[in-house]
Amino acid sequence: MPPAGSVSYYPRPRQAAWDTPILEFLIMSRTLPYRMDSVACRSTSGRPQGDPCAPALPGRSTLCLLALTTIVLCSGCRSLRPSDNEGIFQGDWLSTDRIRGPLERALHNEEDALTRGEKFSPEALRQVEVARGHYDAKRHKEAIKAYKAIAKKYPETSLGEEAWFRMGESHFALNQYPKAQEAYDKLFDDYPSTRYVADASQRLFAIARVWLEVAEPVSESVIKTVSNQSEASVEITKPKSSLSAQYGLIPNFFDSTRPLFDTAGRAREALKSIWLNDPTGPLADDALMLTASYYFQRGQYLEADHYFQMLREEYSDSPHLEDAYVFGGHVKQVSYQGPFYDGTTLAEAEKLKEQTLNLFPESDERQKVRKDLAKIYGQQAHRAWSYVQFWERKENDVSVAIACQKVIMNYPDTRYAQMARDRIRKVNPKKIIHLPGMSDFLETLNESGDQLGPPEASSGPESSPSPRQGGVPGI
Repeated sequence: MPPAGSVSYYPRPRQAAWDTPILEFLIMSRTLPYRMDSVACRSTSGRPQGDPCAPALPGRSTLCLLALTTIVLCSGCRSLRPSDNEGIFQGDWLSTDRIRGPLERALHNEEDALTRGEKFSPEALRQVEVARGHYDAKRHKEAIKAYKAIAKKYPETSLGEEAWFRMGESHFALNQYPKAQEAYDKLFDDYPSTRYVADASQRLFAIARVWLEVAEPVSESVIKTVSNQSEASVEITKPKSSLSAQYGLIPNFFDSTRPLFDTAGRAREALKSIWLNDPTGPLADDALMLTASYYFQRGQYLEADHYFQMLREEYSDSPHLEDAYVFGGHVKQVSYQGPFYDGTTLAEAEKLKEQTLNLFPESDERQKVRKDLAKIYGQQAHRAWSYVQFWERKENDVSVAIACQKVIMNYPDTRYAQMARDRIRKVNPKKIIHLPGMSDFLETLNESGDQLGPPEASSGPESSPSPRQGGVPGI
């Protein structure tokens, strides 16, 4: 054990992020008060009032020492020194050089890339002026060549942003819609906050309308644009329908207005690009509605339901909202596969149709919605009766009685309720009288009158289904 007042030195650990002189200073500063106290203890004769060697609370000098240590710590840590390009200052993640779009223009306090003479060379300025000259003079083929060279030479710049947009516009003017779509998609990929988002979205929507009308003719009421955007600037040539337009696997070799394969698929990609890159724009809800209508008319109800749901949840102020509720409830109802399948879509259809009546009291579809609700009510009764048939096949009288009770209580005015009354009277009361509430229920049932045989089966939705050997209904 070292003598009193001596300083114990331990092997120095590796301190890669510290300067050695600073570390030694900290060690000496920390042990110096204890060395002085030790000397005072040895030089004291006797035991005066107040033991000098007794531990004391931290005083002002200790607090000052701690503050000094903190300052030295922060100044000696390389992670906090920007001069060595180390620590949090390592790399270029604090740089603004990679910022693109409106924020880039705001940082430089300008809107036109050509006003930054210090950023682009005179050669670049001349190239842009030549390309703009071709574009303004409607020499679109020459403009495409000039802008293609600019986009390749100045990627991720405002000049490249302008080049890709003008290439798309030139291809659009030449009725080369597939190449125009590729240029607009490249613009969105490289410049997510591009200043041309509204114009590019309008062009893509026009292209999608042309391709969908060719591949799958639809009514004007389905594809109409409800936004306030003027369509005067969207004058496009509508190609004639052909087998390659209607069937995606047949290649197109002769029509430059359409892609080589899958015209309808490319149209859906154009619509998706609109609501992904410009979700708050005036055409986002139009693009969703047109996509949902496409799937709806082709009988792909699950896909249509997905887009109708997006329209209801994300665009509550859209003029398409009523149609999204009406058609959304319809596709859920027609997606229902029967009592032996999942009944979630049927319950959701009922909920949507009730919301339609509450949200749109002046709707022209109210009478049709009410008829659909009545049909759903019959389908739900049919579904409840299928459980009775299932337990009959299992010869479980107790479960049959419980299932019949549910049909009678939940759907009392349907033919299935009368069939359930007739069926439960055939069950031995001794087997079910112990069930909760069954005694009172049977008494009420006996007071209802004489037995009635099951009604004649009809072809409607409430007709009695034929027994099916299989699993539990709805599973």
